[in-house]
Amino acid sequence: MKRYFAAAGLFVLSATAAAQSSTGADQSVVVPAQKQMQLERKLISPQEFYQYQGSYALSNGQTLTLSRKAVRLYAQIGQQPRQEVQWFGDGRFSAADGSLAMKIVWIDDDTATGDLNYMPSMADAQPVHASLSLASR
Repeated sequence: MKRYFAAAGLFVLSATAAAQSSTGADQSVVVPAQKQMQLERKLISPQEFYQYQGSYALSNGQTLTLSRKAVRLYAQIGQQPRQEVQWFGDGRFSAADGSLAMKIVWIDDDTATGDLNYMPSMADAQPVHASLSLASR
């Protein structure tokens, strides 16, 4: 009797292994990968941030304000809540959640230009793309 159970157990195990090997070879899973450019966050000194700190007029009529509190950098657009941003060098700033990205380019000591992409926090709001220029410092 023990031999019948042992033989039946071996038969079930070998049949299961054969079934897995035959179906596993025929099936493949494709996982789409999202390619994202990883920017390396950099630290910015107070002296470097001074050239970016201030208010900028946006092409949509709103104002972008960049400020600093201790080691944290903040951006605020119009009356929207202030949010923390990270500096990635060469005038590039981005919010950690990806809702805001901007690039500020200084043409000379008194003139700045650039662009801003922003997703407002309101559910029914549309994404904003605006160019910017120096409003005041």
